[in-house]
Amino acid sequence: MTAGRRNLLLAGALAVLLGIAAVVVALMRDSGKAADLAAQAGATSGVTVGRTPPSGAVSGPSASTPAKEPTAAPSKPTALPVNATGGGRYPARFSVGAPGVKPYKQSDKSLPVPKGYKVVNPSNKDSKEWDLYDCKGTKNLDHMYFKAFIYVGTSCHGTVNITNSIIAPPAGSQNRAVLVNSDASASLKLNLTNVTIRPEPVGLGEKSTPLNDHAINDCQTCTITLNRVDVANTGGMCLCGARTTIRHSWLHDNYIANLTDPAQAHTGGVFPYGGTGPVTIENSRLEPGIDAHSGKEVKNYWKAITAVLFTQSVDGSVLRNYSVRNSFISLGAYGLYAQTGAGLRVTDNVFGPTHWDAAGGCDSNCSATYGEWSNNVVGTIDGVPTKKKVPQPK
Repeated sequence: MTAGRRNLLLAGALAVLLGIAAVVVALMRDSGKAADLAAQAGATSGVTVGRTPPSGAVSGPSASTPAKEPTAAPSKPTALPVNATGGGRYPARFSVGAPGVKPYKQSDKSLPVPKGYKVVNPSNKDSKEWDLYDCKGTKNLDHMYFKAFIYVGTSCHGTVNITNSIIAPPAGSQNRAVLVNSDASASLKLNLTNVTIRPEPVGLGEKSTPLNDHAINDCQTCTITLNRVDVANTGGMCLCGARTTIRHSWLHDNYIANLTDPAQAHTGGVFPYGGTGPVTIENSRLEPGIDAHSGKEVKNYWKAITAVLFTQSVDGSVLRNYSVRNSFISLGAYGLYAQTGAGLRVTDNVFGPTHWDAAGGCDSNCSATYGEWSNNVVGTIDGVPTKKKVPQPK
């Protein structure tokens, strides 16, 4: 990492710190929520739930880093060729998510309510959250249209299945789309299948936390599975570093239209911050910087997304059993930026355009090692693979 990048990192890190303070103040308005957050301290992810990583956590490129030319130019919005799925390895755009959801624009005020869905309004009109406190045994939430962010409380254990549903936090929501705060007294299995997570947009200078934060986070005893999940209008898909599986899912339309400085978000697409693993990503389409409706880049996307896949240690944590395969990885500042991890396995993926590099190397302080790196190739902005190999980071 150059000295210029290290210095410019400080500006992005300070912006993250200011964002954290705003979230904490909002959460502390409710005393019960404050207790829930306190109980979560020390989670294996290494980050207090509901927050982006603290100041100094992000070591990737900063917003003001002198621009290099993008690795590939955006194509014109035309009909996608059949092999834009990499021969069926990853989903086509707008082919996963909640049933009945039609293609939409990033700027659409809201998604129509499909037939057969139950509209669920916030439990708290100020924070815009819907509370899930009691979920012993198995809790099934099906064909729900949540006009709120979902708050999973400290006593929520057992199995929670969210299926065939839409999670659409409205303007003014005070936390990420799915805020998991289950404590370590028992385990929680959280399964999302055929779900669309799409916070409603706000204008320049307006605030709504789900737009600029990861859609979901892990917890100390969580097992999280995402299958056929469509995540749009967020800062990233998952702040998840342990017992996490992402399959057949799609990340797109990074939302920074409300930020005067896009680097205020400065997240990762899938970010196991301080995680110990296992983390499995397969058959997924991760392209946070695409405007999926037009097929063009979101302007300045790279200033907000350090990397589509970003790993970072906390207090000496070591990420193990990390595997990414048969996926499309595109439109972050980097495709992959691994600062930590032992025996990372990255195979049979297609790396689309990025602002810097498909797979970035790291400075002497990084400890990432690779157990397998094979059959990773360059692709177009639409996901069409080429025969050009992506070299393993040094």
